[in-house]
Formats: sequence, C-alpha cells, structure tokens
Amino acid sequence: MEFFKSKNLLFIFLILIFAVIIRFYRLDTVPVSLYTDEANQGYNAFSLLQTGRDEHGIFSPVSLRSFGDWKPPLQTWLMIPFVKIIGLTEKSVRLPSAILGVASVYLLYLFLINLITDFKQRYRIALLSAWSLAVSPWHILESRSAMLVSVGMFFLLLAVYLFIKGIRNKTYLILSFFTFGFSLYAYYGLRVVAPLLILLLGVLYRRRFLQKPRYLFLPLAALLISILPLISGFIRNGDVLFGRAKTISVFYDRGVKLKQWELITQDGTDAPASLVRFYHNKPYLYLRRITANFLSHFDPAYLFLNGDMVQPFRIPGMGIMYLADSLFLIVGAYWLLSDFRHRPNKLLIGWLIISFIPASLTFMVPASNRTFNALVPFMVMIAAGLTINRNKTAVIVTSLIYTLATAYFFRQYFINLNSYHSDWWNYGWKETVSQTSKIAGHYDNIVVADFNGMPYIYYLFYNRYSPAKYQTEAIRTYTADMFGFEHVEGFGKYLFPNNLDWSEVKRT
Repeated sequence: MEFFKSKNLLFIFLILIFAVIIRFYRLDTVPVSLYTDEANQGYNAFSLLQTGRDEHGIFSPVSLRSFGDWKPPLQTWLMIPFVKIIGLTEKSVRLPSAILGVASVYLLYLFLINLITDFKQRYRIALLSAWSLAVSPWHILESRSAMLVSVGMFFLLLAVYLFIKGIRNKTYLILSFFTFGFSLYAYYGLRVVAPLLILLLGVLYRRRFLQKPRYLFLPLAALLISILPLISGFIRNGDVLFGRAKTISVFYDRGVKLKQWELITQDGTDAPASLVRFYHNKPYLYLRRITANFLSHFDPAYLFLNGDMVQPFRIPGMGIMYLADSLFLIVGAYWLLSDFRHRPNKLLIGWLIISFIPASLTFMVPASNRTFNALVPFMVMIAAGLTINRNKTAVIVTSLIYTLATAYFFRQYFINLNSYHSDWWNYGWKETVSQTSKIAGHYDNIVVADFNGMPYIYYLFYNRYSPAKYQTEAIRTYTADMFGFEHVEGFGKYLFPNNLDWSEVKRT
C-alpha cells in the first residue's frame, strides 16, 4: 500500500510540474497582447493599490463598474500583490489565473480521491483526471489569461471538495459554505451555478443533515457572512449582482419576439387569434430557445473541431477539447450513467448539467467561458473512459495519440495564435501607446478613434497613468451603448471620440 501511495505522489508531482511549465512558459507574450478585459482588471488593481479606489473612484468595490459591465472583483484583488511586487505588467495580470489553474489540477486530484472512496480505481481516475486537466486546451487557454473563469473554477472546486470533507468534519463544512459565497465574487456565472450546486449537494447528502439539522447552522452563517458585502452592494445598485447579464440574456434579445411575430403572421387570419397566440406563445418559444442553447454545448463540432467562435476564446484549427477525447468522453459518460445509483455519479452528472445553465440563458452560444465549470465532470468522464485501456498495446497507442494531439495543440497555441491571429487579442495597442507617448509632448491633444477594444484602458495601463489623477480627469457620460458598454471620451490630453470622422479632425 505504501508503495502505491508513494507512486501516486510521484505521478501527481510530475503532472503538476508539467502543468506549471505549460501555464507559465511565455505567460506575458502568449497570447501576444493583453485583451481589453485583462488590461482593465490590471489597471483597476493598480488603482486599488495606490488609492484604495477603482477607476471610477469607488472605494473598496464589491463589483467593478469597469466598462459598464460590472466585473466581479476577486481576480482584480488577487492581482494587487503581484502588481505591487512585479509592477503593472502582462505577467502580473495573468499570474493569479495561472497559479490557480495549476492549483486546480491538484485540487481535482484531491477532490476525486475523497469523492470516489468506494471505487477501487479511484487513484487511477484521480490521476488521469488531473492529467487530462493539466493538458486540456480549454483549461490552458483560460488559465493563461485573466478572463475570470479560471479563478472562479478553482474556488468552486475548492468549495465542493471542502463540502465532501465536511460530511465527516464540521469545520470543513463551514469553510465550504464560506468558499461557496466567496466564489460569487469571482465570476457572474457562479451566481447561478454555486447556489444550484449547494442545492444538489444538499439533496444528495440530505440524510446527514436531516439527522442533525443544527449541523448546518454555522455553515449557513458562514455563507451569509461571505455574501453580505455583495448583498449590500446590490441594495445600493442592482447592476452589482448580474452586471450586463440583462443585455446578453435571451429575454433581452428580440429574436424570440420576432420569431413569434413571424409564426403568427404565417398563420394568417384564418385561425382564431386566441388559438394562434396559444400555439405560438412566448414561454414555449423561450423554452425552445433555451433548450437549443443548452444542447448546442454538446455539439461535437464545437467541442472537438471548431471550438468557440467568439474571440478571444478560440484556439486556431481545433476545438476546446482534443479530438481523441471524444471516444473516451462517450465511454466515461456511459460509465457514469450506467451506474447512476451511486452518489458521486449523480453529483458529476448534476454538476455537468448545472454548468450549462448560465450560458443557456444567453443568446451567445455555445460559450466556452460561461460553461468553463463543465471541465470538472468532463475531465472525470475522459479519465473513466481511459481506464478501459488495460493491455500494454492499448496504453501505448493511446499515449502516442495524445502525445501527437498535445504537440499539435502546442503548435497552434504557442506559434500560430500569435503569428496569424494576433488581432483576436487586440495586438498593437501597446505599440500604439509607446509611439504616441513619444510625441505626446509636442501636441495639445492626442485623438484616438474609439472603435476597437476600448483604447483608453491601454493608454492608462501602459503609461501607468496616475489613478488619482485619472479619477479627476476622466470624461464619461455613463451612457451605455446597445451592448451595455460605457465609453470614456477622454482624460488629460487624450481624447477617444465615438464614431470619429477623421475628415472633421483639424490638424494642429
């Protein structure tokens, strides 16, 4: 037994070393540029460090107004120590996500060892799941950028892991509920996923809590304490809770309403109006739309071939998972469903379903970022499928296939992404800021067209512009555009007019 334990520790150590290398290699230059959201979080971390306020002058915010999309603040707060030590750079912005991405690999291993206690292959499943996550294109892409979801998944996984430990130890349960609440500050989707996961866990382990209802008192108190700042912020401003979710919701999109009008028009005037409206009612049409959105995330072309079509959540020439994963994912899903009576299987299937709910309520699908938490059950399914390889030949063939698949991904991500798709990451703003800053002293104003990537934030970030000064100079109307974004019209000598007509700009 000691031999197997030491061997497992060696394997997980090697997996973690590999995960570190993949996530930290050229972290500041791949992707080639900071995306707009990354630069915004980095500058707000810089502002909080120097003034205690975000770019809008809000003291110790529980939600960052940002571009009017009200970003959850946790990742920005985590950046502050790195900005303090390293300075305001690409690396300091991406380090929290990369570190917690590596930590998630180890946490998944620990979670499965504690979850699958009655399964003789639990160490094998745990190691293979950790390995699958370590080399997952989907996870690597997100954990090498400051896009919120990598940090969010870590805290969600930590909360569930602590819950499983808490079944036998109340202290862990208190920490679990506090962490569930804490995760709500990481990503908006978790404000749907986390409560549903708590409900699922409560149902699965209800006997434990029905026997001792008092067992839940302190955990629920910890949960309440952790979300009190969020509740307080929501009372002051409703946008704090779900940000611009309303502008990307299926209920905001006019597609369903137009579809209803089209169907009613096609029926003409022959049928009674009340009957026509009954058959083409909005609740049914919304249900169809949400169901279609949900199922779109199981599209093989999306998962294994094309990936997310929304920039910057794309990997050129491949899906968000390896094509080789498809077979083992199917086998693993069959394993979970065929033995559904077991509690761990119910939890993982429930987790998978819950992970797709937030994205299904939007009109932008399939969405790899909003469904990122599905990685946990997906990796377990792949690992379960891989356990069918019992003979040496099958193991060698599978290892060779995954080696080639991983090598192809590395080529696409570390070489082709920067070489051919730098525009996906708004490449060029750092260079633009550098060049304009050299000549800024010769002009009264620098006029920059506000048509791509909220340019003002790059001028703040790369110039390390004084947050205190910016908070007094910023020219904002706080009027949202059709997508819910608010634009900055200028600060200091920099002007960022919307819909700029260069023919009207006078040379000075």
